[in-house]
Amino acid sequence: MNRYGAPRLAAAILLTLTLAGCSLIDTDAPEAPRAFVTAPSTAAPSAAPTSPTASLPARHHYSEAALSYFSSIALSAEYGGGAGGIKKWTTDVRIAVHGDPSAEDLATLDDVIGDLNALIGPIEVSIVRSKANADLYFAPESEFGSIAPEYIPVNMGFFWTWWDGDGTITRTRILVSTTDITQTERDHIIREEVTQSLGLMNDAYTYEDSIFYQGWTSPTQYSSIDEDLIEMLYLPEVAPGMDAERVLTVLRGA
Repeated sequence: MNRYGAPRLAAAILLTLTLAGCSLIDTDAPEAPRAFVTAPSTAAPSAAPTSPTASLPARHHYSEAALSYFSSIALSAEYGGGAGGIKKWTTDVRIAVHGDPSAEDLATLDDVIGDLNALIGPIEVSIVRSKANADLYFAPESEFGSIAPEYIPVNMGFFWTWWDGDGTITRTRILVSTTDITQTERDHIIREEVTQSLGLMNDAYTYEDSIFYQGWTSPTQYSSIDEDLIEMLYLPEVAPGMDAERVLTVLRGA
């Protein structure tokens, strides 16, 4: 299985007992952040699919800074995880909510879903009671291991995503802690974990106001460059399995 962040996480737990992949923190801060972990249901494809590399409309022109950040978050693989090109959903994401979310948690989830649906057409994210392909659990971190065998302690949030042989995401499981973090931190974790489970699975130190920032921060809204990355990934012209060269050619409108 390919994993994002697992070696970094292990090293952080064993060597620093602080946040995975982050700088040292005060003892009052949360013990550990969310993890960025995924697992494919099959091996990564050896070749990109044959979708056309169509030119983009003028409204989809992106800055080189945004394209570079997209490469880091959607295409770069830290410690070998997720290699093989673009990973994304091609069907609606149907989230079943489990556990003990607060009213504030559910309001944040509604806000996140609304923000995503404004960016990721033609698919849609929604909360459902049946036929879910995404499971979101609100529970104490101490119970995460019993909910998800893939869980790597200690993290206040965690996700695990499955995709098929062409890079199409088929299922995801998300865990959000109901203990030992503030509501603001939980609002951030909800936004980050749900968003990263859509295929933006890496993190970087580039922008502190980004939800993909590798250090421990707690922005509760997307930055403008975050919105660019989400929109880029879900453009119809960007296909699962595309490698960096092909997807950047498409995004530059060549």
